[in-house]
Amino acid sequence: MNSKNKKMILIILTSFFISSCARLYNGSFAQPDFQLIQPDELGPSVKKWEDGVRTSGKHNEFEWWYFDAKLEDGSLFVCYFYKVHFIKDRFFIGMNYSSKDHGEIFKLKYFKKDQVSFSKDSCNVTMGKNYFIGNLKDYKITLSPDDFDGFGIDIELAARLDPYRPQDGIIKTEDDYFAWLAAVPDGHIDVDLTVNGEKKKLVGDGYHDHNWGNTPLQRLFDGWTWFRGKTEDHTIIAAELYTSDERGGYDIPILYIANEEDGMIVNRFGQDGLFTRYSDRIENLYNKNNEPYFSTIDILTKDGKHVRISGKDVIDNSNLFNRMGMPWPIKWIMNQAKIDPYYTRFNSELKYEENEKSKEGFGVLEVMDLK
Repeated sequence: MNSKNKKMILIILTSFFISSCARLYNGSFAQPDFQLIQPDELGPSVKKWEDGVRTSGKHNEFEWWYFDAKLEDGSLFVCYFYKVHFIKDRFFIGMNYSSKDHGEIFKLKYFKKDQVSFSKDSCNVTMGKNYFIGNLKDYKITLSPDDFDGFGIDIELAARLDPYRPQDGIIKTEDDYFAWLAAVPDGHIDVDLTVNGEKKKLVGDGYHDHNWGNTPLQRLFDGWTWFRGKTEDHTIIAAELYTSDERGGYDIPILYIANEEDGMIVNRFGQDGLFTRYSDRIENLYNKNNEPYFSTIDILTKDGKHVRISGKDVIDNSNLFNRMGMPWPIKWIMNQAKIDPYYTRFNSELKYEENEKSKEGFGVLEVMDLK
């Protein structure tokens, strides 16, 4: 066989693998669009079973319980307890701790199936010596230093606000769905922290949400932006989901604003008098194949409420294939297919304007590029 024929065969084989990997990652090219009318049957009152395990372990299901906090010394903490059922069952905890004294600490710990447990009636998640337990009002979250290379934390979270979900919290297209519950939009936390043998007691503000679904997220969305923050007396959650072209290519904005005195002030989901504008394109964090994303977001409601989110310091920026430990040949093939997912989290500034009054605060901005 001459060199010209060998080169042609190599090109054909490479094209085949690129096409196969792209279809494996993205799913079929013929997929139903998202429905304009989404589930709305549970009513406004959230029950504690909704924060319990919502998946049964079927193929392609996933679920996680998330917590983030800003502590009184300015440090930030994030953790998430995950269960996924894609190629095989995986159970893990990820955490980030960002402080002036210790810099950026990121750890990921996997657990075997016989080391984990979940409850259906409420949030009761155990992985090894670590747990995430609560009832929509009070939670205890513990990471053992034995599992996280000397980093340990014990958190008591007391909710200040009622749980929130837009409608039923479920965004679906026929049988495929993704779901989200902000179980604690804002709460007070007491923290016992251990870093390399050094112990501290701190207080701060905390947030907990719960997500689950039954199909890989990249088969529903190209990506999303998400934010959780506070002014002196308002809690704000904002997001925009970018559905994939195969699902209709819609943008789905979400805005929640609440305070302790009035409860929920704004609850807007989808194209319901909600407008978004992006600026300050993110540079030098992603590869050229990635979609353009932005670190400043302006959100305006039709009755004049204005939220500005400005991402500042990068807390976490990760190529997801690298984080998952994907083998180099597969990563290369995915890159050739222009699939290069990135996750970025910013320490952020917040500005909230209403009735010609302006208030400033802080928060965490998350940018997920799944493609």
